[in-house]
Amino acid sequence: MYNNKFRLFRNEVVLSFLMIILLTFQQAFAWGDEGHKLINKKAVDFLPPDMKAFSQWCDYLSEHAPDPDYRKKTDKTEAPKHFIDIDFYKEFLDGNMIENEDSLFNEYGKSEVVKNGLLPWATLETFNNLTKAFKDHNKNDALRYAADLGHYVADGHQPMHTVVNYNGQLTDQKGVHARYEINMVDDHLTDLENCFEPVASPFVNHPLEFIFNYISAANSVCGVLFDADNLAFKECSSRRSNEYYRLMWFRTGYITEVQFNRAAEDLASLIYTAWVNAGKPSFNQMK
Repeated sequence: MYNNKFRLFRNEVVLSFLMIILLTFQQAFAWGDEGHKLINKKAVDFLPPDMKAFSQWCDYLSEHAPDPDYRKKTDKTEAPKHFIDIDFYKEFLDGNMIENEDSLFNEYGKSEVVKNGLLPWATLETFNNLTKAFKDHNKNDALRYAADLGHYVADGHQPMHTVVNYNGQLTDQKGVHARYEINMVDDHLTDLENCFEPVASPFVNHPLEFIFNYISAANSVCGVLFDADNLAFKECSSRRSNEYYRLMWFRTGYITEVQFNRAAEDLASLIYTAWVNAGKPSFNQMK
């Protein structure tokens, strides 16, 4: 009898531990693997006609979209590149965000800025690396940086990657991050696949300003997500049931489709801008 009880207890402990690991793993991935792959894939459709030859790289961009998330396991500097708690900064709340990284370091201290995320500057650095790779006709680097750029751009359009209350931990909504970006999104990938409305993406004159603009836009819809989570819970007294997720999608599906569409369009704009700034090199001549 004792051995049976011990085995049951041990199994419950192991199961609980595995669930904690799984939830932690899930919460580390904005939009989930499939969401990231979809955004990178669809971005190619937004490129202007003079860059259509880039479409031959579509499969690589999609397949390698999740790569930056997996680098977190081996590179301790990677995690802060995937978010910015932009509403931590009083300047942002006053409508005057400090966009220069060094200036923000001077104002708040580097450790505090890193703690609150480096997403805008990681995106800009990757954009600059992509421009150089195009200039150098370096196909391998261009592929890698284009895929990484897609990941960071997609993160910047995920509202929960732009807010201090990123997991509902401040409003008694803990776990909303994974519930929204992975559980709900994965259930509606077909809807999201059909939400894109491709137009020729424009050239970006000021990349860092452009990046901050779409991050600010993502932050502005966080309230919709938090409200939807509370309303769905109020209606069905659960944050795990099918009914909860049905109501979440009903209340946030449109916003999610908008963010996916904008992520693909804005990624295409940055890829196109990097290519133009590099002198519009021929893809057939890249090695």
